[in-house]
Amino acid sequence: MGGQITRSTLHDSIGGPFPVTSHRCHHKQKHCPAVLPSGGLPATPLLFHPHTKGSQILMDLSHKAVKRQASFCNAITFSNRPVLIYEQVRLKITKKQCCWSGALRLGFTSKDPSRIHPDSLPKYACPDLVSQSGFWAKALPEEFANEGNIIAFWVDKKGRVFHRINDSAVMLFFSGVRTADPLWALVDVYGLTRGVQLL
Repeated sequence: MGGQITRSTLHDSIGGPFPVTSHRCHHKQKHCPAVLPSGGLPATPLLFHPHTKGSQILMDLSHKAVKRQASFCNAITFSNRPVLIYEQVRLKITKKQCCWSGALRLGFTSKDPSRIHPDSLPKYACPDLVSQSGFWAKALPEEFANEGNIIAFWVDKKGRVFHRINDSAVMLFFSGVRTADPLWALVDVYGLTRGVQLL
C-alpha cells in the first residue's frame, strides 16, 4: 500500500497494541487469536467518510460518530481512508433500537468510497453490496449488538476477518477478502443497531 512507516509493533486506530499470539484457524467461529502483524502505522486517524454514506445517516462534526435517523436500513458507511492489514477498526455501539431484527454489518471494500456516489448505495450491505465485486461484509450476531459493547474487527494478509467483542476471545468472522488492493472499512448501521462511534 505504499507510504507506510515500518515499526516493530502495530497499533489499532486508537494506539493500542495488536494481539501478539499466533494461531491457525481451521474452523468457522472457533476462538482464534490474530496472526502476528508485520506492517506500518497509520498516518491519520480512522474516521467515517464524510460524504459517501446512506441517506439515513447523521454524522457528528468529528466524523467519529454516526446515527441512523429513521427506518432500519439505508445506513451504509465507510472509513475515510484505507485500513492497514491487521489494523483494528474499533467501534462502540452507542444506540440500540428495539423492534427490528438483524444488527450491525461489518466488512471491507476495495472500492474507494470517494468514487462512490451516495445515491448509488443500496439499502443493505448484505446481500446487496456483497453481491457486487470488491465488497465483503457479514452480519454481527444480534446477541453482540448491545449498547455499550466495543467491537474490534480487522483483516489479515490471508483475507481472513477477525472480530473481538469487548475483552472476549478473538474469533474468525469470515474469510475471502482480497488483500492485494487497498481496503476501506465498511459499517452498515442496520436493524437493532442505531448508532456507533469509532474509537
